[in-house]
Amino acid sequence: MTRTGRAAALVVLILILAGAVSARADDLTVTARVDRTIASLKDHVTLTIEAGGTMRKVGTPKLPPLEADFTVYSAGSSTNMSWVNGAMTSSRSWAYRLVPKRAGSFTIGSVEVEFGGDVYSTEPIEIEIVEGEAPRTPFQPEERPSSGVESAGREVFITTSVDKKRAYVGEQLTLSFKFYRAVELWEQPRYEAPELTGFWVVDVPDHEDYYEVVDGIRYAVIEIKTALFGTSVGAATVGPASLSYRERAAPITFFSRGGPVRTLSTEPIEIEVVPLPAEGRPAGFGGAVGDYSFAATLDSEMVDQWKPVTLKISVAGSGNVRTIPDPEVPDLPEFRIYESGTSTNTSTSNGVVSGRKTYEYVLVPQTAGPKTIPAITLSFFDPRRKAYRTVASSDLSLSVLPAEEGDSGPELPARAAIARLGRDIRYIHEPADIRAAGAPVHGRPAYLLLQLLPLAALAGAVGIRRRRDRFAGEEGLERFIRAPARARRELAAARKALPAGDAGAVCSSVSRAVVDFIGDRLSVGARGMTLPELAGLLLSAGADESVIERVKSLLGQCDLGRFAGDVGTVESEQLIGEAEACLKELERLSAKRRRR
Repeated sequence: MTRTGRAAALVVLILILAGAVSARADDLTVTARVDRTIASLKDHVTLTIEAGGTMRKVGTPKLPPLEADFTVYSAGSSTNMSWVNGAMTSSRSWAYRLVPKRAGSFTIGSVEVEFGGDVYSTEPIEIEIVEGEAPRTPFQPEERPSSGVESAGREVFITTSVDKKRAYVGEQLTLSFKFYRAVELWEQPRYEAPELTGFWVVDVPDHEDYYEVVDGIRYAVIEIKTALFGTSVGAATVGPASLSYRERAAPITFFSRGGPVRTLSTEPIEIEVVPLPAEGRPAGFGGAVGDYSFAATLDSEMVDQWKPVTLKISVAGSGNVRTIPDPEVPDLPEFRIYESGTSTNTSTSNGVVSGRKTYEYVLVPQTAGPKTIPAITLSFFDPRRKAYRTVASSDLSLSVLPAEEGDSGPELPARAAIARLGRDIRYIHEPADIRAAGAPVHGRPAYLLLQLLPLAALAGAVGIRRRRDRFAGEEGLERFIRAPARARRELAAARKALPAGDAGAVCSSVSRAVVDFIGDRLSVGARGMTLPELAGLLLSAGADESVIERVKSLLGQCDLGRFAGDVGTVESEQLIGEAEACLKELERLSAKRRRR
């Protein structure tokens, strides 16, 4: 394939992937939680907002009015994406620290997140601020005895473990990931789940938070559990899990910076998946593993001939119910049998996966009189007993009343009639009125216009390739070109926050617009720099003292407005206008540097 052909194929692939992502981006869940519901005036409460289930960008959360009772600090945001067994999952979270101003009972109102034109709201949260020491509440992490791990004096470390390293095919084993920390972090850590090839994976949704003392150091622990079911006999590997984090290196202000990004990884774990024993295997065994109960019911004990009755078969218990094979319904020559559907519900309790699988069949009796539906059986292997078991339903009795005289029963359903036709030739009915369809397709203007689409796609692909080659040939060019658009987006976000009086959001957007513009045009990472560092950067780039002082004054006002109280609507509008003026000055500076 030529270079141009590959570029055109790349465009088509991008469009297909974009459609796939868009199709999966409609489901969004937004939750809010606090790390404690009772705190003292000397403590702070961490409010975490999490939006999950979408690959597209969601708006920044809109917090309820809290300034009268709390001083609110942003503790950063993070985006987590992982790819597990072919399924992409993602979530974004924002953390806020609420420092109480007075004691009392307070309600954190609904937090709103905008996505796709809709607004998603969280449930209100009740908290209590007390004077003196705050008592422990059921929602605060508990203290657990040491699990035997070694910290080697590390302030942050992670571990993975399984409850068993040898399991039968289809038997549950539980993977536990633990994150230990003895220091405050700058932002939410990013967790990358391990590769789990060879397992059927069921996530355990409830994460555990608690404290554990390891080698004399008290750690806050977050534990994430995953249920695994081996799918084939042999050796299987739980791949390494990784976590990236930044320690808090300074008090939280707009210009403070966290520590360097550190990444931790665990060691892989080898699992032996053994076959189910051959001894004692029932003749009707279909591969179900677990501990199940079994029942069959009819929705009526009496029915008219040729009228339907529903047979419901239910399997429930601990194990991976999704892999349970369909039951064998006994031969019922006096009935017509039709499958009506299957439903499956799963849940986890204390890390154990359980569920219920229900099958429904429609039975149509063809003869009158008392009928008996024989017991239906299910065989499965119980790993706890290391033995096969067979459970059966009870015999079901049904009274069928004779049909009315002249009622010979319903006609065969459509699918049976189609099957009975076999390969017979159907008669083709000619339409009564045949009119000319007009000009042939290849002579119509729309058809000719469609022929131009491949050429347009090819031209676009060539343009994309040339642009990519241009960016690759000069480091920082893409950032340089896109800097104004990025700044305009931030200022637009600031204007959007004006009607709500959200001064903190205005100040944050304005600061990002100016700081990111400086970094993009000078090809440096400007975020996190202090005011003196930014001033030195602009001075080395040839900026006048007046421009430097103007930028410093603007960013200082943003810092003050974000962390020291509300600046008011009038001041917010002036702040945006001043930001636009500063950006024009910085644009002139970058243009001079570019000409040189």
